Amino acid sequence: MSVLARIFLLYISPFLLSCLCLQGKINSESFQVVAYNVENLFDVDGVSLYKDYQPEMYGMSELENKLGVISDVLKKIGGPTGPEIILFQEIEVDRTPNNHLSATEQLINNLEIDGLGPYYYRVGYDPKDSSDNWPAVHCLTLSKFPIKESYLHQLQKARPILETTILVNGHSFTLFNNHWKSGASSKEMESHRIQNAEVLRRRIDRLIEQSPTIDFLVGGDLNSHYNQSIVYKNEMKKTGINDVLNSSGIEPAEGITKSDLYNLWHELRPEERGSDAWRGNWGTLMHLLIPPSLYDKKGIQYVEDTFQVRAYSGLNKIEGTGIPFKWSNDLNGFGASDHFPISARFRTNQIPSQKGNNFQKVETLLRPVNYNAAKKEAAIFAQTKLNSKNFGKTFYFSGIVSKKKPMTLKINEYRMGIYSFDSETKKRLFSHSAGDQITGFGYLSRYRGQWQLIVAKNDWIN
Repeated sequence: MSVLARIFLLYISPFLLSCLCLQGKINSESFQVVAYNVENLFDVDGVSLYKDYQPEMYGMSELENKLGVISDVLKKIGGPTGPEIILFQEIEVDRTPNNHLSATEQLINNLEIDGLGPYYYRVGYDPKDSSDNWPAVHCLTLSKFPIKESYLHQLQKARPILETTILVNGHSFTLFNNHWKSGASSKEMESHRIQNAEVLRRRIDRLIEQSPTIDFLVGGDLNSHYNQSIVYKNEMKKTGINDVLNSSGIEPAEGITKSDLYNLWHELRPEERGSDAWRGNWGTLMHLLIPPSLYDKKGIQYVEDTFQVRAYSGLNKIEGTGIPFKWSNDLNGFGASDHFPISARFRTNQIPSQKGNNFQKVETLLRPVNYNAAKKEAAIFAQTKLNSKNFGKTFYFSGIVSKKKPMTLKINEYRMGIYSFDSETKKRLFSHSAGDQITGFGYLSRYRGQWQLIVAKNDWIN
């Protein structure tokens, strides 16, 4: 079992202190848990382990825009004061704690200014440890309910798991906030995720041994698909999420074993499953997994059929393709995140959870993004369309190849790059020579500070 490290409360605003009298009486009917990878929220101290967040590329304008979109998304999910519990991932670990406000402090302050919360919080690293042992980014757990205790569980090649126990109307609820090793398709990286899962599984098993009816939840970015063991069955004989953590598609009301965790992705039909998209395929890297104890008519109960992917057109979702509106530091900062948040509701009024929607079908391949709507709704490309609001949108274009390295089109008098992540489409594009005309569809993207068109599929080229 992992070594446990106490985490101290780093920040409590005077406003939050004045609200201690609430003692968990917020929204007594039900409350919401959100898992949200914000795609790298960094401070502006100029000290960063990521080159994209150096001062020449990231400053107050970018930070303010980033904080603004996080607040807007949370208000869409939870109303004017936001959801009750938030499991954040990818918050920068502050490298200058005595000189500048950290990304965590900036976020908490901005949420309060925007009327969200008030929140208690815990950070997913030990500020008292040597900075050499700090991760670049950490998990962050926010709760409108009082926090009882928190622990860190160190992982191999990944951010520590943040375990936080809160008190909801007198009932303990333990939250495991995760951000496992990245590279979902990599067999080598899966070996690290197996270790990540083993640490979490041992901790869960010990807690269940001590208290068989303990109420808990596993959430966050596991960098694994819900069907990881099926999609990569030829590459991976064992996976962290399915074979170690025991993620299951069987709802507890149907007899799930005590060691299994019900993966709430199975409340959605296969064609609705997706929190992220990578090179033309949907992924399910974000997760909320729950134990049978949340169906036992005691303490905390899951509210059936409340699992949702939180995608909003024009805010964090790109119109047409429906994929996440990923964040960019270009043009003073725009977009939201490369992951959609996911959420579910819980209650303490002792109404037992019922059997809800349960679709046990497991896809054998990653599901391709459906580009039909994007192609159908495509406008004719013009230079005036080159702005952040049109990032990711699909346009019809016709241009002349002006050079091949990098592949560049001249559309009217404007030159811009053209590319494809699909191997066959890329091969077809690069078969053209300078002076050839290319006509088709492409969605707007940015590469090294310049606009480019991405041709998604072979049939996008006429």
